[in-house]
Amino acid sequence: MVANLQTPGLPTQADFHAAISDRSDRWFAACLKITRNRDMADDAVQDALLNAWNKRHQFDNTARLDTWIHRIAINAALQLLRKNRPAAFEPLETDVEDDADTPETVQAEHELGKRLSAAMTHLSEFERVCFVLKHLEQWRLKEIAEEVGSDVGAVKQGIFRAVRKLRVRMGSLKGEET
Repeated sequence: MVANLQTPGLPTQADFHAAISDRSDRWFAACLKITRNRDMADDAVQDALLNAWNKRHQFDNTARLDTWIHRIAINAALQLLRKNRPAAFEPLETDVEDDADTPETVQAEHELGKRLSAAMTHLSEFERVCFVLKHLEQWRLKEIAEEVGSDVGAVKQGIFRAVRKLRVRMGSLKGEET
């Protein structure tokens, strides 16, 4: 079930429950990619749900509820990251799997995810956040710049440096078939 509102107006408790059951794993995975810490990702999703519920009167009915909450979760993860500023990030042990994929695809994506996580440990926090928001969350450059408190040029440069570093670290994938 897609988390669209059944009736126009304020999102109901049932709408929120439907969105949570359908999309909470994706919100957690996105927050985990940003924070690199399971506890912080959990906190970000919980903060996002609380904020979304408390600000449900601000919800625009032309959007999907789950997309709106996803955006709030990303912002919550970034806020927690700014507040806590961990010195170093540990590689992820596992990734959240999508039930719709075949076992072979899941295995290949899991392996790629592990390699990407390991390679991303060599990025600066700014490069990692810019890369995740641009390439994994599909944010626009201007949105990223506003969120990280920088200008578009610095964001472009951060993404460029991140991609260059990741290409070097993951260069062995070029000749491999999945």
